[in-house]
Amino acid sequence: MGAHGHETLLKDPAIEEWVWMRNNTHRYFKFTRRTAPALVTFGLVVPALTFYFASATQDKVDLKPMVKKSWAEAYAEKKSE
Repeated sequence: MGAHGHETLLKDPAIEEWVWMRNNTHRYFKFTRRTAPALVTFGLVVPALTFYFASATQDKVDLKPMVKKSWAEAYAEKKSE
């Protein structure tokens, strides 16, 4: 930016069109044989696998900290030395 803020921003029409199309994909989307596998994969398979692995590992991982002392106790002990 310059001292006075009088710069002009050049816009590429191709980039502007791409951004507009990307932001408005819902207007042109159609359920076809080409889009069906992606929809099934990301709409059903991925969530199902995520749920399966989350439920299979639930309560099997111990997330407690490994230290016996709290951070405040360790800090106080270190400071007193």
